[in-house]
Parts: sequence; C-alpha cells; structure tokens
Amino acid sequence: MAIEDILKKNGRGVRTIESNTTVGEAIWILQQAGTGALVVSDNGHDILGLVSGRDLIRAFKSHGVDPLMPMTVADIMRPSILTCRPDESLRRVMTRMSARRLGHIAVVDDSGPCGVVSLADVIKARLQWARAEVDALCSGVAQPV
Repeated sequence: MAIEDILKKNGRGVRTIESNTTVGEAIWILQQAGTGALVVSDNGHDILGLVSGRDLIRAFKSHGVDPLMPMTVADIMRPSILTCRPDESLRRVMTRMSARRLGHIAVVDDSGPCGVVSLADVIKARLQWARAEVDALCSGVAQPV
C-alpha cells in the first residue's frame, strides 16, 4: 500500500494557509476544514511549514491566549517539515514519521502539495491492509465447528 491509497480514501487535496494569517483565523480554518494540520504556503506551491493543533497547544502554553491570537501562523508553525510522495509505501512513511515523532506529513507531487496525512491515517491503513491479508490467508482454511 502507498500514501496515494490514503489520499484516494480521504480525498486528494490540501488546505493551505498563508504565513501572515493570524492564529485566531488559523484556529477557525482548522476547525472548519475538519483537519488536524494545514500546509503553510504563500503561493499554494512552495511549502513554508505546517501548523497543527499540537503547534497551537504549544503556543498557547508559551504565550497565553490573548497575546497569541493576533500572532501570525509564521510565528508558531514548524518550518522544517517532513514530506513524502504519493507513491511512497505506508511502511516507509510510518517509519520516518515515528523516528521524528511527527503527527502529520505533507504529501507532495510534481505540481506541489497534494495532501496531508496523519500518523493515525497511516496506522489505520496499515492495520486494514494486515486484516485483509489475514482474511485472505484464512479464507482457504477450514474453520472448526
């Protein structure tokens, strides 16, 4: 299985946010999009970073609510992010995400960002694949009565 399989299931596409967007606006956009992370890009193609719910919580802890709301996404985003291609295997991506302790990875193809996948998405897909493999192996075996 590849990352593309998750994108097909979840819907290919990525929600981007500009770096000068306020944190208050970013919270609203994250909630409306129903996603855990947004790609930060000022032109929709070049990735400047990623902002997630985890980044917001860390920023709340550091700054407090009132000073944080007018700050920009550029002030709290993770500028160094992990990316992958749609054809990369789930196993490889899961290993890379786990090693860096990341909850999200931006998926990039030749035209730019095309999705964001969470570690939970990757684990869920791997488990479904493993269940299907076990079912296929057991389908030819007589079950005890």
